[in-house]
Amino acid sequence: MFAPPRRRLWEAALVLITALWGWSFVAIQAALGDLSDSAFNAYRFLAAALVMLVVLAARRVPISRTDLVQGGMAGLALYLAFLFQTKGLKFTTASNAAFITGLAVIFTPLFLFAWFGVKLGRMQLLGALLATVGLALLTLKGLSVRAGDLLILLCAASFALHIILLSRASKIADIVNLAFIQVAVVGLLSLAQSLVLRELSVPRDVATIQAILVIGILGTALGFYVQTQAQVASSPNRIALIIVLEPVFGGLFGYLLAGDRLSLLNWIGAALIVAGMLVAETRFPARGTRAVPRPTGNL
Repeated sequence: MFAPPRRRLWEAALVLITALWGWSFVAIQAALGDLSDSAFNAYRFLAAALVMLVVLAARRVPISRTDLVQGGMAGLALYLAFLFQTKGLKFTTASNAAFITGLAVIFTPLFLFAWFGVKLGRMQLLGALLATVGLALLTLKGLSVRAGDLLILLCAASFALHIILLSRASKIADIVNLAFIQVAVVGLLSLAQSLVLRELSVPRDVATIQAILVIGILGTALGFYVQTQAQVASSPNRIALIIVLEPVFGGLFGYLLAGDRLSLLNWIGAALIVAGMLVAETRFPARGTRAVPRPTGNL
């Protein structure tokens, strides 16, 4: 059993990383005024991959064919998630993007049920219902929905697909190699996308460069390490409660830094989404079972 100080240390570190993930919605939205979405993702993930490559070199654990195949599949799903997220941030608010991305928590058990027949619990169904009502209150404008909100919804679904693939891959591949391959795949596919579409450019704004480095190195490379350590030192329920703070931080930073303003119905919708995430995730797994890894909006 881990000593309480160690558990508190990694939980506190994860809270800080979660706050960084929440802030990143605002930072990415601002950076998209300077770079295309594909260029930003290329710079961000390639920067993270370079940092992680140093760790791989120190470990000297060879990358196997299984690592490549499983990491490549998970990386493709992750690429789609960030493709939809960054494109969506052009057409919706940072606050909406943060709350809707959190719906990956709801999509994951629904996909497991649809594809593999994994039985849904009553709390998961209640969480899905709360989140669906919340999504409607947050995004509906009359009978229309902003295109950006739909793109972010596709992002959440892609994150759910990613976590299902990662759940299987983590059982048969080296976890550190797996993380590096995923990050490298997203970076290389984003680079290819930006080159094919002629969207690649050099960032001109200092704030954009800072966002790339902070989100890439701290939010992605260090964030993965901290989340892994926290999941070892703490319980799945406590980790779930901490990571649910991501959309809360996203909404807070959107309000303070991006001027996002939600109506009363929007705030009720956002609260219902968070409540749905909590209801679906804060449960104790049966003894002897392995908890499914948590999806995050900003790996």
